[in-house]
Formats: sequence, structure tokens, C-alpha cells
Amino acid sequence: MKINEIQGNLNNIEIKVKILSVDKREISTSKGDTVYYYGLVGDDTGVLPYTAWEFPAPIKAGDVVQVKYAKTKLYNDRIRLYFDSKTELLLKPGEEMDVKNTYKEVKLMDLSTKSPFVAVTGKISNMSGKEYNKAGKTLTIYNGFIEDDTSKVRISSFGKPLENGKIYRLVGAKVSEFNRQLEISIGDKTEVFIENEDMDFERYYKLFEVDNPAGGITIIGFIITLGTKSGIIKRCSECNKPLSTGVCPDHPDKPTKLDIFSYFTLDDGTKYIQCIAGKKAIMPFIGVKEEELPRYAGEIYKMLEDKLYGHAVKVNADFIKNDGDLSLRVNSIENVEKEDIRKDIELNQ
Repeated sequence: MKINEIQGNLNNIEIKVKILSVDKREISTSKGDTVYYYGLVGDDTGVLPYTAWEFPAPIKAGDVVQVKYAKTKLYNDRIRLYFDSKTELLLKPGEEMDVKNTYKEVKLMDLSTKSPFVAVTGKISNMSGKEYNKAGKTLTIYNGFIEDDTSKVRISSFGKPLENGKIYRLVGAKVSEFNRQLEISIGDKTEVFIENEDMDFERYYKLFEVDNPAGGITIIGFIITLGTKSGIIKRCSECNKPLSTGVCPDHPDKPTKLDIFSYFTLDDGTKYIQCIAGKKAIMPFIGVKEEELPRYAGEIYKMLEDKLYGHAVKVNADFIKNDGDLSLRVNSIENVEKEDIRKDIELNQ
């Protein structure tokens, strides 16, 4: 068989493949400690993950092997090849094989580290380059954002500049987590294509529809709690660290600066979620400028309570992961009419 011919759960498969990677892991079971092997195999039609309970020591990554009596099973929505005690792996010394990398085309909302390499299409924004040294060479990494009609995520590109405002299709981009959010990166093997389409970025979701740390999402709901420690906080002007004593232990000679921090619970009728918001979102919402913070320091909590608690709002925010749960890092807040949100909630009940 060829890899692209494999469908569903099969037994006694015979297939010739190239071993792309070999890793092993020790696990403890009721029968004691054991080792299993895992990695990727490929042929000229595609790539598959595999699991092996036995693996011949002479066979290494890069070798071509004839596989007999293997099995396939559907695991996490993806076909996986299994080698057990009945499986034969016959090394083909000196034989070469071209492998076709195939990547699942996904929307940014559906990114997951379970599928570490994907094909995505999106619009680039806030991309800028930064030089760094590696092994005596000066290299450039480009950081910014990519967004489609479902989400907005951070993107890193090693040595390949992407132009702000243009839409690209990226084939073989790597998915990972950074700062409790998903991001994608472009490496040497990523194929980059410029697209001529346009995109609409109105991303309204209900909380129950989001189960990964997606970005640039708009949620409408009621604020049902306001954290008692919300309000003015002091930070070091040098390192931006929040201060409890008024003096930074690392920079005692540097002045402090004032900031606003707020945390609250948002309920959209389908779920509720914890939110955090800084001065970028809060100051325009309560109508206070940064230079006015010292004058309003004693009144900020009351202003937050009057403007937030019990009100219907529209927030644009990034979902972040906290020990398996999601919370919202708010980018902006707007008021909406309570009657409009009540109608919206009733329609979803």
C-alpha cells in the first residue's frame, strides 16, 4: 500500500516507507516499566506517525524499510501506524526514497499542538525584524501576527520577511505555545505563497465555542464580578515589575510609575470566564488619560465599579491558557445595550 491509500483501522498492512524519526519513551504499567518507540514514516504520497513496541536497533532515521503485518488505528482524529511483535521491518540497504510532506489545511482557531505542522492562510500585521547572533553569524527573526476570519495568533519567521498587510499561505508552519498562547513559526522548510484574496476579520464567538488559546476574539456579555484588588498599581519604570513596597528591589534608584489593573468575570449566557485588563483597555473605557492617573488614584476602583460591574460589554480579547483552563486577556472594552445582549442570550438558551 501507499500512505495515501490507508483509511481507518486495518490489519496486516504491507508498505515500504522511509523512517523519518525514531524516539522512545519509558512508561510504568501494572506489569512494570516498559519502553515504546514512536516517530514519523513517509513515502512519496505522504507522512504518518507510528508507534512501535519493538524496534530493531540497526534501523535508524533515514533508512528505507519494507514493513509487513502492521496495523493502523484512528487516534486523535489522525491515522497512526502500529508495529507490534508480529510486525516485520526489513531494512533496504542503500535504497533512497523521496518523501512527500503533506500538511492539514486549518483555520487559525483550530490550531493545536497535537498537529505540530500545518498549512494556514492569513493576513500579516505588526511584523518587524530583530537581529541576533548564532554561531558567529548575524541572523534576523521577524515577529508579528497573522489573522484570518477565525482568530489572530503570533507568528515568528526565521530569516524570511513577510510584508505587513499582505495575505500569505504558509505550508509546513510549526505550531507551538508561547506565553500561554498558541503561535506559529516559519522555518527553512516552510513554503510561503502570496495570496490575492481579501479577508473579513469580524470574529464574534460564544464562550462555549472556544476551547483553545485563540487571539483577537470578540465576546459580548455581562460583567458579573469585579476583583477587589482592581485599581491603581505601581510599577518600576525600568523593568515594569509590579511593586508592593513602592521600591523596586532590583532598581531602587529608579522612579515608580502608575498603572491600572482590573480583573473581572464575564458571562455571555453560555459560560463565564475570568478576564484581566490593563491600562490599554481600561483607560479609554473609563475616560482617564495616563497623566491624570495620580489625580484619580483614590477614585479608580469606584470608577471601575460604576463602569464595569453589572454592565453589558463587548470585549476584544486573547484567550490564554492557565493550567488547562482558559481566561481572557482584554485588549479593548465597549458598552452595549443590555436589551440587545438579553435578546442575544435568549436566542442561545
